[in-house]
Amino acid sequence: MTYADQAYEQILKRIRNAELRQGDPLTEDRIAAELGMSRTPVREALGRLVSRGLAEISFGRTLAVRRLERTQVIELYEMRQILEGAAARLAAKHASKAEIFSLEQILEKTKPVKGSVKHKPNDMAKLNTDFHEAIVQATHNRYLQQQASQLNESLWLLNGTTFSFKGRSETAYNEHKSVFEAIAAGQEEQAEALARLHIERSLQIRLTMGI
Repeated sequence: MTYADQAYEQILKRIRNAELRQGDPLTEDRIAAELGMSRTPVREALGRLVSRGLAEISFGRTLAVRRLERTQVIELYEMRQILEGAAARLAAKHASKAEIFSLEQILEKTKPVKGSVKHKPNDMAKLNTDFHEAIVQATHNRYLQQQASQLNESLWLLNGTTFSFKGRSETAYNEHKSVFEAIAAGQEEQAEALARLHIERSLQIRLTMGI
């Protein structure tokens, strides 16, 4: 891994962990100093962020983490519907017994427990990511995996998590359970339809939250 790769991954990690949010400036000198690198690999990493749609020139000609408008969020979720639907279909076709078991284990961790405060929004968001990534891996399709990985980078730009919306942990569990059952049963069309519906409901909650 080159220094530019390392710089890119470190900046991406900060975006994913919400240490960098939409509109935050990306100053070459400051980032280079923080990472203990020269400006050259940082400049290359920032250029890559721009090409991937994760950074933009903001007011004052300053490079910053991209701000997503409502229409962009909708477009992002439209693509997510397509990819997640295709992933569920292919997982229903190709998932191994071990992968099905792994999915079930992740699902079990998100099961609502009455009166429990076990699931915090950020914890649920992490488990949600694990569940969706496990489905993508179970497709055994390297091209879909590449596209899903790039899409996920854009999703990291979104503020907060839909799991902070009241009742979302419970409804998401039920949606995941339905998707899982279709995948485990090898029901390709059903798995795709349920996965697309799950993402559509996530979008509606995201829009209700005001992006």
